Amino acid sequence: MKRLLPAVVAWLVAAPAQAYLIDLNDARTVEPGTMELELQPIGYSQTLIGEQEQYLLAPSAQLYAGLAEHWDVLFLTRGYVRLHDDPEQAPYSLNEQFIALRRVLVPGAYSDEELEGPSLAAQLGVLLPGVEAEEGVGTSIGLLFAWQTDLGCVHANVWWSFTQDQTHDVFTSVAYEGPPDWPVRPTAELYVDVDDGAPYVSGLIGAVGTVTEEFALQAGVRVGGWEDYADLEVRLSSWIYWELPGVSDTSEDDESED
Repeated sequence: MKRLLPAVVAWLVAAPAQAYLIDLNDARTVEPGTMELELQPIGYSQTLIGEQEQYLLAPSAQLYAGLAEHWDVLFLTRGYVRLHDDPEQAPYSLNEQFIALRRVLVPGAYSDEELEGPSLAAQLGVLLPGVEAEEGVGTSIGLLFAWQTDLGCVHANVWWSFTQDQTHDVFTSVAYEGPPDWPVRPTAELYVDVDDGAPYVSGLIGAVGTVTEEFALQAGVRVGGWEDYADLEVRLSSWIYWELPGVSDTSEDDESED
């Protein structure tokens, strides 16, 4: 299961009616009292070149929760069901478990429609032990950039992490998404991950379809590789946004008093 995806990668979600299937994180935070979930009940991954491996990804989930203005917390986990014959591997594992705090440093147009210019955020996280997977812990630090225009948005990330295998990992990514008012938005991403000196390059194309302001569907295909190895992944997921009942009730009471 090595190198299927960088260990520190977190699937991207954003503001209501915006959702993503790319591997970087975006330069904004979830509002206090709200939560966002990106859920892939089942996906598929296999090697194209190299030792043959096949997996179902069941599930892949990332949850965001707003803590305070410009602060939120996220948690990522991915489950792998082994389809190929390998008695040395467990039939099921939970891998790439990750928890992090995210802080907006420069709001910009992507974080607030009333503002102009680029957005910038920082993220500090911990790589957690998995189930039938990595046993140690690691750390990661990332800078997240976004520039929203009428033609769409450009995202860029730079990460550094010290992995559970006690290696240094550098992850850089650039992605484009179509304008937020399009009902179906094209998405494309290119990233380079260098783990302990070994580079891995990956590209993804896909689309995000808005169903309601609180729900979206997304699909994409990712191909990556390095040296004599290449892999393919098919992604089908949903994005869900909701407000915490207690918080929303409090807000309504405050407005009625005014």
